[in-house]
Amino acid sequence: MIYDEDTAQQIRMCAACPKMCRHVCPTFLAWRSESPTPHGRALLLHQEIIGTRQLDDRAIDVLYQCLECSHCLTWCLPEIDIADIVETRRRQLVEEGRFPSGLNNMVDSIRTHHNPYKEPHEKRTSWLKIPKNDGRSLIYFTGCTAAYRENSIAQDAVSVLSSLGYQVGIPKDEWCCGSPLLRTGFVEDALEQARYNVEILNSMDAEEIVVTCPGCYRVLTQDYPKYGLEINKPVRHIAELLQSHLKSLPEFEIDGPVTFHDSCHLGRHSGVYEQPREVIERVSKGALVEMERNRDNAMCCGNGAGLRTLFPEHAKKIGAERVRQAERTGAKYLVTSCPFCKNMLESQAKDRLIVLDLPELVEMAKKRSHVKTD
Repeated sequence: MIYDEDTAQQIRMCAACPKMCRHVCPTFLAWRSESPTPHGRALLLHQEIIGTRQLDDRAIDVLYQCLECSHCLTWCLPEIDIADIVETRRRQLVEEGRFPSGLNNMVDSIRTHHNPYKEPHEKRTSWLKIPKNDGRSLIYFTGCTAAYRENSIAQDAVSVLSSLGYQVGIPKDEWCCGSPLLRTGFVEDALEQARYNVEILNSMDAEEIVVTCPGCYRVLTQDYPKYGLEINKPVRHIAELLQSHLKSLPEFEIDGPVTFHDSCHLGRHSGVYEQPREVIERVSKGALVEMERNRDNAMCCGNGAGLRTLFPEHAKKIGAERVRQAERTGAKYLVTSCPFCKNMLESQAKDRLIVLDLPELVEMAKKRSHVKTD
C-alpha cells in the first residue's frame, strides 16, 4: 500500500467531501475544472488506493497542478493537509521516474548551477556591495530569486541591515536552498543542496542568519530539521528582524496607500503575518490598506511548487487575479515579503501598481526621510 491507513482515510474523506474549499483554490480559478482542486486530486489518489484507476499521465499532471499553497487547509474542518499528501505522492512519482518531463530543465539547472535559472553559479552574489562596520555579525542567505532575478531586493536588504548596525556576511558559495526540488518531489537532489548549505552556514562565525525568501525560510527552519540537518544559528525572515527594530526604522510620507500580499510560505506555512504589517505601518506612517483576502485567507500568487515552470499561462492567470484584488483596495503600492511573489505580481501588474518587496520599501523610506537609523 502506498499510504498508511490513517492517510488513506484522510484521502477518502477529502474525496467524498462536498468541496467546501474549492472556492479558494487558485488552480480551480485558473482551470475552471473539477480536476485541479483538492477534491479532484484526492479523488484520483483514492481511486488509485482502491484499485479502480491507476495514475496515468493526465492524473500525474493534475497532481502537479497543485500550488501546495495550503489555502484549502484553512477551510478544512477535519484539517486534512492535501497539499502535504500531494507532495508525498510527488516524491514517489519521482522515485518511479513518472514525473512531468517539463521539470527536467529546472532540476538539471539546480544540479549543475545550484540555481533554477541556468545562471552561472560564480555570479550568484559577486555583484553585491557589502558595507563594512563593527556591528553584530549576521549572515544573509540571499536565495536564488533575489540573487539572479530581483537584485534590488538583495542589495536593499544589505543596505537596510547595515544601516541598523549589522555587519552583513554573505556565504562565499551559497547553493539553492532546495525548495523547488522538495516541493516537486526531488528529495535526494534537494538534500545534496541542503547538506552543502548546512556545512557552509555552520562554518561561518555569526550570531544569526536572515533570509528574504520565505521558501528559503521554510526550508531552513522546517525541512532541513525534518531530514536531520541542523543549522547551529537562529534563522529569521527579514520581516521578523525588521519588526524587532521597529523604533529604529525610518518613516516617510508615502504618496499613496499600500496593500500587502501574504506569501504562502511566510504566512500559512510559517505563521508570520503581523511582523511585515507592523513594518509597513511604521515606515509608511499608517498607509496600509488590507485586501479582502489577507493573512491565512490570502490568495497564492501562482508562482510556487513548480506550477509556473509546468503551466506558465495558468500561473499568470492566478497572479493577475491577485493583482486585481490588490487594485480593488485603491492602493498605489503592492508590497510583499517574497522575491518569488514580487516577480510574479510585478509581471502581472505592469504599470498599474508599484510592486515592492519589504526591504525595498524600507530602503525607499530611508532615502526619502534622510533619517539615519541606529
